[in-house]
Amino acid sequence: MNIFKTSKTKETVLSNGWTLVAHESLSVYVSIDNPNKFCVHDWDDDQTLTLITEEDSFEVPCTRYNSKYKVNLSNRTFTLLCEPDEE
Repeated sequence: MNIFKTSKTKETVLSNGWTLVAHESLSVYVSIDNPNKFCVHDWDDDQTLTLITEEDSFEVPCTRYNSKYKVNLSNRTFTLLCEPDEE
């Protein structure tokens, strides 16, 4: 089931067995200092979310624009629930 209205998603493998599912226009960057810290940028290249993965948990220390997400702990999937506005 595609939870996104009209768009395609992509999966990005993160550290510690986690996977990020997000709209195909988002970009994911890994920190130079911490290979478990990721920054997600949106289609306008604005920082949307910071995510830190650990073996048995994750942390979201920063979000912008009321970013919404869903986490499936059984398969370690983090789904970012935002997509570009239709114009």
